[in-house]
Amino acid sequence: PEFLAGSKTKLVPIVSSGRAAALLAKRWLDKYGYLPDGFVVEGPMAGGHLGFKPEQLDDPAFALEKLVPEVVASVRPFEESSGKKIPVIAGGGIYTGADIKKFLDLGASGVQMATRFVATEECDADPAFKQAYVDAQAGDLRIIKSPVGMPGRAIGNAFVQDVEEGRKKPFACPYHCIVTCQVDKAPYCISLALLNAQKGRLDKGFAFAGSNAYRTEKIVPVQALVDELSREFAEAQEGKGPKS
Repeated sequence: PEFLAGSKTKLVPIVSSGRAAALLAKRWLDKYGYLPDGFVVEGPMAGGHLGFKPEQLDDPAFALEKLVPEVVASVRPFEESSGKKIPVIAGGGIYTGADIKKFLDLGASGVQMATRFVATEECDADPAFKQAYVDAQAGDLRIIKSPVGMPGRAIGNAFVQDVEEGRKKPFACPYHCIVTCQVDKAPYCISLALLNAQKGRLDKGFAFAGSNAYRTEKIVPVQALVDELSREFAEAQEGKGPKS
């Protein structure tokens, strides 16, 4: 908040628990007199870096369905005392319109969807990156050990296999982007790997992806995807169609 300086930018932190949301809100309020404009609660089925311990990823106690009501409850006292609405946005593994309805019913004000929108014509990732989603099978989604000290979910490929088998990818650190990355011990640079992947150089990187990436069948226009999600949402409201 100290960097806002009159800006209209909204600050929406990403959290993985109700406790984290409450602690952050209290700290911001005490130190800056400012409450978050919303929270994204990201569950363990998300793509990319995950704010959980490896053993928590498949633990039902940390499922997004459990986390969303907890975060909603944790921010309610701050809403009541301030009169400010603090939307909670659910993210991680949300794939269908029925999923959207489920989390709205659990108290979320909205959802965050990333994996679905990678395989769209308008996404600016390289076609090879998008095709990795289309080609992925369920068994290709892997939990990797990131150099920044967090588990991450990615589509496995030769680069990932080399790292897992101890074949270090030499690099010079051009970014110094996070203090928890031990450059002298890291097998590769996570920033370079992700940048290479985004540019389609999957021999020098890998694609982060959510747990449902393997369900991607083709690359579609965004409008077609939104229409599909809207139809699924309406069907879920009427009690029709698949639930997830």
